[in-house]
Amino acid sequence: MSIARSTALCAALCLGASMGAATGPAAAQGIETQFLISHIDSITPKCRDHPDAPVVGRVSGIVSGTPSRGVSFVGCFASMEACEAWRMPVSGRISGRIIQNRCSYRH
Repeated sequence: MSIARSTALCAALCLGASMGAATGPAAAQGIETQFLISHIDSITPKCRDHPDAPVVGRVSGIVSGTPSRGVSFVGCFASMEACEAWRMPVSGRISGRIIQNRCSYRH
């Protein structure tokens, strides 16, 4: 775990404790989910930045834990191969039920 990530995790847990929130595995899972969402979002090419990209990838599902949380990611890609290379590892990070998991050409 990087120093920045450790510091952020510690700060969030300390803030939660000072506000009377539960700490421990449930609170840490929520923070880990936030890191997961931020990481996937950072590696996903935004459709607003690539409006003419011919392939759209969609992955959504439930990240299990306490509490469970729905997540959804949409990216636009130059090729089906690029989309598949993004989609497969992203869908593998969703620990609960997968709702959408596909790459398709725009109509």
